[in-house]
Amino acid sequence: MAIALLALAAALIIAEVFIPSGGMLSVGMFISLITSFYFAWQTWGESNFTAFLGFAGFALLFMPTALIGALAILPRTRFGKRIFLEAPTEADIRPFAREEERLNRLVGKQARTITPLNPGGMITIDRERIHAFSEGVVIERDTLVQIIKVAGTRVLVRELQDIPGQPAAAASPPPARKNQSEQAEPLDFDLPDVDK
Repeated sequence: MAIALLALAAALIIAEVFIPSGGMLSVGMFISLITSFYFAWQTWGESNFTAFLGFAGFALLFMPTALIGALAILPRTRFGKRIFLEAPTEADIRPFAREEERLNRLVGKQARTITPLNPGGMITIDRERIHAFSEGVVIERDTLVQIIKVAGTRVLVRELQDIPGQPAAAASPPPARKNQSEQAEPLDFDLPDVDK
């Protein structure tokens, strides 16, 4: 009887893992386990104490093993797959990892803008178009830039002022200012006539 109740307790703890019962199966498992110890004591307690200790030791090892085994099997079952979330893959954690590695190899290389960067725009490097950003300043089209940083898939570039082996670009003269008389244009307002 003690062995049958121990088997029932193990079955209940395994069922508790697979069947949500709000703890009712666990209560049944504890009652079965305590009752099995009671019957084992009645059978072997006084006549063969060593057999009782062997039963108790087996029960104390068997119950956690049954529970751990059930928990190990549960995620592989159809029911368990609905309960437990799958571990994220590397592609889920870093979806653009390969693109980021490819862009990181471009750091330090020179490229040419094909659209104005205001601050974002397109650059070309090795016949490949890449979306890039400046450091907050406007960089005109067809300007030589250097890739200085990649953060994720965001490419940061800086305009090259003096390129070794090439003459520095001539500074464009500042736009001519209008004199004060030309700047002061009359304002055209229609004010209502107010008779006092």
